[in-house]
Amino acid sequence: MPDIVQTLLAEYGLIIILAAIALEGLGIPAPGQSLLVAGALLSAHGEFDIRLFLALTWVAALAGSMLGYTVGRFGGRKLLLRLPLNPSRIERMEAFCQRYGALLVIASRFIDGPRQLTGIFVGSLKMPVIVFSLATGLGAALWVGVWGLGSYYLGQHMHLIAEAFENIAPYTWVATGVLILAICLYLIRRRNHRNLTSGKR
Repeated sequence: MPDIVQTLLAEYGLIIILAAIALEGLGIPAPGQSLLVAGALLSAHGEFDIRLFLALTWVAALAGSMLGYTVGRFGGRKLLLRLPLNPSRIERMEAFCQRYGALLVIASRFIDGPRQLTGIFVGSLKMPVIVFSLATGLGAALWVGVWGLGSYYLGQHMHLIAEAFENIAPYTWVATGVLILAICLYLIRRRNHRNLTSGKR
């Protein structure tokens, strides 16, 4: 766990996790995903109730995205018109948003950069609020489920994973040795074959 994440968690606990996740929706590059994972791992050790943690982080993600969408809806259009884009280009972007915007919102939740900016972007393109609400709610649920619940179960079973690695470690060394030997034999055989071929010439 990065030092800055440990420091933030030690100082502010759950509040900083929720704040960082919400701020991401406003286009601010906060470490929301890192704190989500860290909080889920702490939940695996009894620091937070995992059900409450997942519910609150989902609400924070949804709230941040809705705030970003609102900013884009009421202020992003002016910024968009200032960019070096002709009206036809903006119309094509709007058409794309109307057709594939929901999928874009869901997928962008898993990508740094787009996760922070998509709400503002589609808001400026006037995506219907009901479509955005449903898409960002589903995307946030999947994101929290994958990174939050996934990290929680990983933390719970970390000792089993460590034991499994310890058990297979001797076989791994043997397999590595056999692989290296096979590669060496292959290279020697290939070199000998080349020498024979060049000798015949």
